[in-house]
Amino acid sequence: MSSTESFRYQHIEELPGLVISAATLTEFHFQPHYHLDYHIGLLTQGSQHQKVQHKTLDLVPGKICLMPPGEVHDGSGRDNRIRHLKTFRVPAKLIQATLLDSQDRETHLQLAPSIIDQPTHHRSFLQLAQAFDPCQYASQLHKDSLWTNALSNLLLAAEKKPLSLETFGLTNQQIHNIREYCEANLASKISLNDLAELCGLTRFQFIRRFQKQTGLAPHAWLMRLRLERACAQLAKPNAMITDIAADVGFYDQSHFNRAFKQAFGVAPSSYRS
Repeated sequence: MSSTESFRYQHIEELPGLVISAATLTEFHFQPHYHLDYHIGLLTQGSQHQKVQHKTLDLVPGKICLMPPGEVHDGSGRDNRIRHLKTFRVPAKLIQATLLDSQDRETHLQLAPSIIDQPTHHRSFLQLAQAFDPCQYASQLHKDSLWTNALSNLLLAAEKKPLSLETFGLTNQQIHNIREYCEANLASKISLNDLAELCGLTRFQFIRRFQKQTGLAPHAWLMRLRLERACAQLAKPNAMITDIAADVGFYDQSHFNRAFKQAFGVAPSSYRS
């Protein structure tokens, strides 16, 4: 990362789990990765393209990118030109709470990665970020209203995902079992044999089908799961970083620091501050 690049993360106390980030980027490239939460991204300067599901999404000022959990994607600027990126990490429980408020019933979303080309949504999320800025004063009622309106309207405009027939790769149940097993054993060493046996496949069959289904090799997928879980634990102010590293499966603190900074642009200590 060059000296002109920076990341800043803000944990929103009023909405536990919501993290707003602001980044100034030129050369930084987001390697293929996924999230456990919904990510809403927008630019105030520059452009960024993201490859997901064999297509490219182009993000420019005035548009918003919505990335659902589990979707493997990357992110690059163009010609190393400066770009200012704001991102909202939104837990699924906050999405469901907003849907319940707006529709008076429980709704399970199946959203597709998409670019929403409606400047009103872009302005709404910029206003939201400004309202939550600790240097600004905004009443709780104002922030609650901005949050509910911005998110509800965005979800109405978002592209819905078609139902999958599971005709290739692993089944949804197999992916669920893998995720459940890895979550339960995150602090331990997880082998390829463990995961292949869980699916009733040979190691070769498992690698081929897993990568076809998720877009990542098993070790890269597991690394991202460890880092995503580390993010959640870093939101707890009293948790020791060394303990967090061990809890998510890093036995070498320096390895944890390097992997975290490569993924999020800052060291774990800076992410939580």
